[in-house]
Amino acid sequence: MKASDIQIGHRVVVSPSERTALVVGRPEYYTPRAKLVRIKYENSTRYEYKLNHQLELCDEQYPAHGGTYVKPENDF
Repeated sequence: MKASDIQIGHRVVVSPSERTALVVGRPEYYTPRAKLVRIKYENSTRYEYKLNHQLELCDEQYPAHGGTYVKPENDF
């Protein structure tokens, strides 16, 4: 995923683990070809930095990003 396409609030799939996460920070400089993006995994309290090429945009997005995804009530 290009760093310029990443926005705070996007739902993404993290490649190595195939877990869904939420982008919570803007892409930060790491190398000329890669940017670090701060994410928070869904149903977890864990935050991590991942490289932008390890992220793929999820099909279901929140309404603020043009999607129809609604968070289930039993999730935190």
